[in-house]
Amino acid sequence: MDKVYSNITYVLADRSAAHELKERLASLDTQLVFSNGTNDISRSLFKFKPDLIIIDHSFLELYAREFEKISRMNVGVRFIPVIYIGDSSDGHLESLGYFRSVYCFTPDNISKVIDKATNLLAPSVRVRFWGVRGSTPCANFENIEYGGNTSCVEIDAPGMDELLILDSGTGIRNLGNHLEMQDGSGCHGRIFITHPHWDHIQGFPFFKPFYSSSNKFSIHLPEQYRGGAQEILSGHLTKTFFPVTLDMLAADLEYVTQGEDEQDLGLYSVEYLVANHPTKTAIYKVRINGLQIVYAPDNELPLKTSPIRFLDNFETFIEGCDLLIHGGHFSLKQYDERVGWGHSAWERVVEVAKRNKVKNLYLIHHDPDANDDALEKRDDILKQYRGSVFNEVCLAKEGSEIRMLIGD
Repeated sequence: MDKVYSNITYVLADRSAAHELKERLASLDTQLVFSNGTNDISRSLFKFKPDLIIIDHSFLELYAREFEKISRMNVGVRFIPVIYIGDSSDGHLESLGYFRSVYCFTPDNISKVIDKATNLLAPSVRVRFWGVRGSTPCANFENIEYGGNTSCVEIDAPGMDELLILDSGTGIRNLGNHLEMQDGSGCHGRIFITHPHWDHIQGFPFFKPFYSSSNKFSIHLPEQYRGGAQEILSGHLTKTFFPVTLDMLAADLEYVTQGEDEQDLGLYSVEYLVANHPTKTAIYKVRINGLQIVYAPDNELPLKTSPIRFLDNFETFIEGCDLLIHGGHFSLKQYDERVGWGHSAWERVVEVAKRNKVKNLYLIHHDPDANDDALEKRDDILKQYRGSVFNEVCLAKEGSEIRMLIGD
């Protein structure tokens, strides 16, 4: 009986190199799928949904330009980590610039290739950032590196047969396009919206799976002043604001007015703490595979404890979590003039997360006026906390993925 693998690795090499790599990569606990040309790449990427791509220099010597074009045309590919077997100085790495995680090893270091691939393919919870910008999308050249789409995060784990999506900012449009390109009879899942401010629901009516009757989703939103999940979204999708109304969506949609108490949903559970934000906003905590992920894109951390002890409750909520995704919209200098706007200074987030032994911190909801140069400088400052205070701390980039080992 053939072994059933839990993951797939897509290997790109010319015919002669492929034969050698098949033997050298045989020790990997993965299904190896080989390609030696560009004709079948687009189809293969969606048919096999690889967890890893390994590219030999022989392939890029022939098809570097074509592969770069194919990669950029296929939304979602950039999340897949790439191992390049070649010399970092050969110039081919430029054609892999669309991918967020690229690791380079020379051909004589195949043992390091095996080690890295084994690590990347280990059972993990995967967190993908489809949108990381705050307030409004900004499709400008100076925002390309960190991304211009607004809040949308996807969480995936072994054994999950449904989508778990946090927020439906403009980033969810690319996620929907990616799902539409995949083979299959339909998709289903849950979308947890933190609150109905524009930047968190702008992508909602542009999510293509909503327009197919073969798809099914539950839409979760905390109760608002003017009603529950369905009432609020119906108010946004009226003929006054958009040509398509909720009743025109073909998918089977369930609207859930989400409560604060923990809800067991099988492979994971969800609860929330009410954020410090101008409208009722959820700080979601997802427990999955023994890990705790807290998602707080819109939350103001006051510089002093508030009368309602919000900060104390927040610190209890995040204490010791494996991953905190939190808004870091302002600097302390900017925040001084924007108290009460519902967003935090990134320095304050680091301080509070450090005090509460958060293991990994990713800052999100970047100011639309903060260009790549400004955000890169901020990222450089955050590096000083890496490895000592936090396992990882950085600004989230659109198109990046976190792989958190299960049982690590």
